[in-house]
Amino acid sequence: MPGAGPVQCCGVAVTAAVFSWSASQVVQITDCHLLATPDAEYQGIRPYRHLQRVLDGLRTEAPLLILTGDLTEDHSPASYVLLQQLLADWPAPVFLLPGNHDERAALDTLSHIAPCRPERRLQLPGWQLWLLDSKGDTPAGNFPPERLSELELWLGESSQQPIFWFCHHHLLPIGSFIDRFDQQDKAGLLALLEREPRLRGLAHGHCHHAYQFIQEDFVQVGCPASSVQFLQTPDWQTEDQGPRACRWTFHASGELQWEFLTF
Repeated sequence: MPGAGPVQCCGVAVTAAVFSWSASQVVQITDCHLLATPDAEYQGIRPYRHLQRVLDGLRTEAPLLILTGDLTEDHSPASYVLLQQLLADWPAPVFLLPGNHDERAALDTLSHIAPCRPERRLQLPGWQLWLLDSKGDTPAGNFPPERLSELELWLGESSQQPIFWFCHHHLLPIGSFIDRFDQQDKAGLLALLEREPRLRGLAHGHCHHAYQFIQEDFVQVGCPASSVQFLQTPDWQTEDQGPRACRWTFHASGELQWEFLTF
């Protein structure tokens, strides 16, 4: 089912490469917050064990996976080793996006170790999925002019099929404390949404909260975390609702469906 391998330049995958996949379903996992050891705790749970339950629950269907950031909590090299070990025998491609807790260099290295892939554009039947890097120097999102220019380039060379974005940070406010750490330089992205009818939606992590915002032909969907969920309150409060994720179905007809999962 996978398409051609990534274009390489000086040993590094070129982000312009497009990865083709013939299935319509993908699963988004986010905010794993792994630590240096499997039984280390974060907010009263063991993140490694939660992510392990998610992967075990999905193993029969073995979908393509998109992990949308904050894969580690403590930035430790050991946490990325644990992530690589958990994913090592996954039978479908895996794509990794950085969140504010992640080390971009560590994720870039891991993205070149199978089953992980380095491409940032995916071609499904009838849909284009674009994986955006929103990591900045603070907990908030950052999308500098050079990344916006890359999006403009992609738009110019892409087909007329609908486009869906995945990234870590949210673009539109959701009404909780996490809005202080949303996508900060959003004007350019919002301008793209205003003028580009192919852009159908954005799926993100960061908020640790399952929700959907539908506005005309655009949706913004928050994927629940595999670790703990954040309550929709003015201050930071967490709750263990079990490991969670989101299943996406991109129909070739242009229809879009999603389902929040609990394991």
